[in-house]
Amino acid sequence: MKHNRPFSREQKTSSIKWILVLAPAALMLSGCANNMSDLTQKVDRILARPGGKIEPIPEMKPLPKFSYVETKDRTPFSPADTQTANKGNGITPDMNRSKEPLEMYPLDALAMKGVLERKGTKYALVRDGDDVLHEVQVGNYMGMNYGKVVKITTDKITLEEIVPDGQGGWRKQTAIVQQKRPNDSRG
Repeated sequence: MKHNRPFSREQKTSSIKWILVLAPAALMLSGCANNMSDLTQKVDRILARPGGKIEPIPEMKPLPKFSYVETKDRTPFSPADTQTANKGNGITPDMNRSKEPLEMYPLDALAMKGVLERKGTKYALVRDGDDVLHEVQVGNYMGMNYGKVVKITTDKITLEEIVPDGQGGWRKQTAIVQQKRPNDSRG
């Protein structure tokens, strides 16, 4: 006579896990074996369509030839001589000058926070794009266009910038860094 031992709890749990894994897999595989005649018919209809006519590539017409005749003017194939262009107005930035810390930031990333005066010299307090506070006085530089501080008042810093004029030379322009009002959320 055989003894039928009941399944242990671990064997039952293991069997249930296998059933939970195999049942969905069997259902998915049975879905793949379904009749695919509708798909086959659609592919056959698409393949039965007549092919379209491909237009020939248009013939490229050659461009007219151009002969360049050298003159005393600057050739269009070499860069502009900035030394000659700058002699016209004498304005050039000092490229040999060491850059100051606030010249790493565009003016719109700088915020004037106040003014203080020590021993007769006015200093503007300027917060940079990294949230560091700097003291600036007349003669310092800020911004990315060689901006030299020429005036400090209680509510603004006036700069004289040197910017390219678009013709190989330079021109001066005035820029202002305005102190933000206490209720202004931008500064």
